[in-house]
Amino acid sequence: MTAVLAFWAVSLLVGLLALPIAFALMRRLPDAGAGLSLALGLVLTGYLYFILRTLSVLPFGRGGYLLALGLLALISAGVAGRDRRFMGTLRRTWPGWVAAAGLFTFFFFCYVAFRSYQPDITGTEQPMDFMYLNATLSSKDYPPHDPWMSGERASYYYFGYLQIGVLTSVAGVAPSMGYNLGLAYTFAAAATAIASLGYAFARWAIGSRGRKWAVAAGGLAIALLLFVGSLSAVFEVAAAHGKYDDALYGKFGVEWLIPCKPGHTENCFSGDLTHRADDWYPTEYFFWWRGSRIIPNTITEFPFFSFLLGDLHPHVMSIPLVLLSLGLSASIWRGRRPLDFRSHWRNPALGIALAVVFGALAFQNAWDILTFSALLAVAVLVRNLRGLPGMERRRGTRSMLRLPAFEATAGFLAPVAVLGVLAYVPWYLDFRSQASGFFPYVGQGTRPAHAFLQFGPLLVASLLVLTWAFRRGERDRTLDSAVAALWLPIIPFIGWIALAAYHGELRDGIDARTAGGWETLGAYAVSAWLLLTSALVLRARPSAAAAIATIGAVGALLLYGAELFYIKDIFVGAAPRLNTVFKLTFQAWMLLSLGGSVALVVALRKAWVGRVAAGWLAAPAGLLVVAGLVYAVTALPNRTEGFAKDTRLDGLGFLAERSCNEYPLTQWIQESTAPDDIIVEASGRRWRSDGGQPPSVADANVDYTEAGRISQRTGRQTPVGWFFHEIQWRGDTPENRSELTRRQAETDSIYTQDDPAAVLGTLKRAGARYVVVGCLEKERYPAASMPKFEQFLDVAFESNGLRIYRVPEMKVVRTS
Repeated sequence: MTAVLAFWAVSLLVGLLALPIAFALMRRLPDAGAGLSLALGLVLTGYLYFILRTLSVLPFGRGGYLLALGLLALISAGVAGRDRRFMGTLRRTWPGWVAAAGLFTFFFFCYVAFRSYQPDITGTEQPMDFMYLNATLSSKDYPPHDPWMSGERASYYYFGYLQIGVLTSVAGVAPSMGYNLGLAYTFAAAATAIASLGYAFARWAIGSRGRKWAVAAGGLAIALLLFVGSLSAVFEVAAAHGKYDDALYGKFGVEWLIPCKPGHTENCFSGDLTHRADDWYPTEYFFWWRGSRIIPNTITEFPFFSFLLGDLHPHVMSIPLVLLSLGLSASIWRGRRPLDFRSHWRNPALGIALAVVFGALAFQNAWDILTFSALLAVAVLVRNLRGLPGMERRRGTRSMLRLPAFEATAGFLAPVAVLGVLAYVPWYLDFRSQASGFFPYVGQGTRPAHAFLQFGPLLVASLLVLTWAFRRGERDRTLDSAVAALWLPIIPFIGWIALAAYHGELRDGIDARTAGGWETLGAYAVSAWLLLTSALVLRARPSAAAAIATIGAVGALLLYGAELFYIKDIFVGAAPRLNTVFKLTFQAWMLLSLGGSVALVVALRKAWVGRVAAGWLAAPAGLLVVAGLVYAVTALPNRTEGFAKDTRLDGLGFLAERSCNEYPLTQWIQESTAPDDIIVEASGRRWRSDGGQPPSVADANVDYTEAGRISQRTGRQTPVGWFFHEIQWRGDTPENRSELTRRQAETDSIYTQDDPAAVLGTLKRAGARYVVVGCLEKERYPAASMPKFEQFLDVAFESNGLRIYRVPEMKVVRTS
């Protein structure tokens, strides 16, 4: 429990130290950025550590992390000292900080309690995530090394792991606990940030008299972002208890939940019917996994699923950062003075802060940079349209075409963009993207039922803005806005036609898309158009509620775009839009959670207080939200086995429970080897030896196995880890495949040839310091062909028949 308290206290300390900076940047938010200070503090501390370690200013180890945190404290003290309004802002908003700290604490310990039932860092891609966390902690040189490709630097967006490493090291927590506590931090920081934003946008939309309603919006925003899941869970529960109707399930696109009929095995449930529901909730193993794969050949992950699964992925760790970027954009949008190039001379700190935060979007999850930088650009543009001379008197949509506002916006954002890239140059130099082009999607499209199951509650809630955006007597303004908003759905569709024609796929694309696919495409297009129309109408009044309609419009646009285009990557052969749908819809989920929570609460208030009949549409929308909570209510006990399992937080504790116990071996490597040592372990390929013949490969698969397990558990480098993941990170090129194949062959040769001289030569070329003969090596390599390492290597560690050998060092000794 001490480790948990230390991690929690450090997390709050980082947020507290960043409070003066948050005040300076986001003073116009009701809480002046208090709810976003946790994310802001960690981003700034992480950046200071990264850039100063890269420049060899900070020392390796915990001291470097503490100095980075101390530097943040000095910067904050300087900001507070120069800010004449700091004490006034603090007196006004201290309840906001108390509320933020309380929310963070509550959700942090709630997630810790959940994760204690499922703490093991194993399965799915958790080993990969743990590997990168350990890499940021154990690398003596920065940028950090890639533990699964010794001698090479990391080629991935690892900034999230670096930030969790900050908290882990400063708190003095073991990485195997820091992994799980990092998930708890992310969950709690996301809840705190979305509550702050939901409260702020609702206050602006309702006014100061609606504080209680604004609080409700903040709470609903937490529910929509972190607890609502796929509506398929409603059907899962019914089917698990034997309640299903072929026609109804077919209409909602969940035929795969109905038991297979004799002679049929596709698109039906072929699992074990006897233990589908041994309790009130479905007890089928991992039943909730299907909720993240509703649209065929894609990933439709959402935050609750992510935190339930426990993969510490970049798109998960980026949630607080994305919400921070939205808070900064909102604060800029609320400002009055126009922003242009000269603004940087008057207030250089603003541009620097924006560059660090928005530059971090690419470093933490590269998919986020375009979407949320675009929202920043919109915020600056709207502010300039409102504030430039003569603009404030213009009404309607035509003022959006005024050139001075665009020039000023470009002048302000260009230096921010350049500085944002320069700030992270050390990462860009090593980063290699698997993306290889922008293409039109020419498949069947998404069935309307699947779109509804996955995004229905959020999209319907966001569309409630229509119930209060339009007024009687504003017909001309509404028509003008509707016409002006048509570009939003039309331009992407024209782009799809042009791109498909360019690739010679236009006819194929039209023919391939089903009637349902066209319906979904149309529904997304109309939703985006209606939400943008609402935003323009509200802006022309003017009304602060225009921002929430804009956020909803961008969310709907992301869903629309995923139906028209995809980014070509390594999955293009089997599932071309897998990653595009995954990343864009995850972003849409965050935006629609914020937009939907405020729109629903404002609509309900209009009905309750203002007697607006249309506002009662919030009631059925609210029922959809409640239905979306069924996923969380049923998946939680399934994941924790009814909360009946033993609890712990050490993510490697499961090693000691195995019949072949590698826990002591792992601990020895962690404590007794140098951080930059290279350790040889099994490549992961399975070998066999038949009838005295030389060993041959029986199974070449290494990804999602225990290949590289010592490396991922300790951060030490090994010649090769997960082959296909390295291809994803570095590009599917002949050179990369050749190099990884060579490394696999050389690693396997160490365990499959009985020639000490040849083995020593291979170890020398690899720069290896140690050789592991543990559970995986004994399982994957024939015992008869494994060299007798003890004859030419030193035994450094032995436990339960498992050994670590030290490679002798060859040194030239002068005798005279």
